[in-house]
Amino acid sequence: MDNPVVILDQVKSSLNSWALAVSDITFASQSDNIVFQVTADTGTRYAFRIHRPDYHTFQELISEHEWTNALTMAGFSIPGIIPTTDGDFYLPLEVNGGSRYAELIEWLDGKSIHAMTQENPSTAFLYASLESLGQLMATLHEHSRQWRPGKNFVRHRLDVDGFFGAEPFWGRYWESPFINKAQQQLLLTSQHTLIESLEALGYTPNVFGMIHADLHEWNVLCNGNTMHIIDFDDAGFGWYLYDIAVALFEYQSRTDFEEISEAMLRGYGKVNTLTNAQRALIPMFIHIRARAIIGWATARPELNNAERIKKLVHYTCQEASAYL
Repeated sequence: MDNPVVILDQVKSSLNSWALAVSDITFASQSDNIVFQVTADTGTRYAFRIHRPDYHTFQELISEHEWTNALTMAGFSIPGIIPTTDGDFYLPLEVNGGSRYAELIEWLDGKSIHAMTQENPSTAFLYASLESLGQLMATLHEHSRQWRPGKNFVRHRLDVDGFFGAEPFWGRYWESPFINKAQQQLLLTSQHTLIESLEALGYTPNVFGMIHADLHEWNVLCNGNTMHIIDFDDAGFGWYLYDIAVALFEYQSRTDFEEISEAMLRGYGKVNTLTNAQRALIPMFIHIRARAIIGWATARPELNNAERIKKLVHYTCQEASAYL
């Protein structure tokens, strides 16, 4: 289990590679990556990210930068990466006896949608925020439809194999120790219906392309009228409907979930029109998100999500019966 304090002791000297005069370093967050906030003596702040081991190859990280750089050039507000004095975007480090990569990016001021809606519990405020997020997401998807990656671009695919193949991107969720044999059989059997629906949707550029894949209420920072998108760690090729499902996933237990969905889709529709058939598939993609989260959380015991996983397994198995 990664201890951020121990990790920081091992990596803080590597900040010399950016020739920074550092006045303060504090722990910021821990999920797939460990993030520290670095303050230079000029007052400028940065995010110093230590990547999870074996999550992405070096070429996959370089490809992530290729896409985020293209998004920046297209006018999206995302944190820029700061190269080392040698011009490297990712610095290899030895951490806890293994190899990892570190990067230094801009620290963007703002509050997450989650934080803002906690401070302002008005449903009207939440709906307006999600409508804006829907419009931003649709604009990102429209960019993906037009964008063409370089010949060496490599990123994972959240396709049928990416969710349900022999080696899914977030792991074989059905083998989670929180799933019993009967639940496993139910989930595996019902996968066939999900796979058939995904294959029928297809992989044409109008429905499948580069997505953020984690564009939820914590990964969008608001600063005035500007929305910053952060954390592209999970970005890869996938269905655009999955991005929508990820954003809606955290709200599905709310009694006003229908109004929340309509607000987001209203914003999305300002840029891209979803057909009735596509809209009808969103609940399925939310269900697929739940399965993926079981695999993701099971592989990260350091986050102490055992109770959340148990509840999610129970709820997901209840839903899975509809796909038999």
